[in-house]
Amino acid sequence: MTTSVIPILAVLGVFLAYALLAPIVMNVGRFAGRTWLFCPERHEYARIGVNAVGAAFSTAYGAPDVSVRACSLLKSGEVCDERCLAGAQF
Repeated sequence: MTTSVIPILAVLGVFLAYALLAPIVMNVGRFAGRTWLFCPERHEYARIGVNAVGAAFSTAYGAPDVSVRACSLLKSGEVCDERCLAGAQF
């Protein structure tokens, strides 16, 4: 039994490494850190931080799914409508 389980686990491990980890490692640098974007709601520039891991993973399988993680214009408890990300280039 163990001789057939080990190759299956090895193949599964390689698949997970290429399908999940590689896209994140290759693309996370594009989304990490913060960038300045114009806020259409408040009509001023804000320093935006995005969810880098989620955006990096979704980039490998289509258009990036970018969401705001932090914004310099938001106070505690405020929610962003993320309209500033519509034309953003990463």
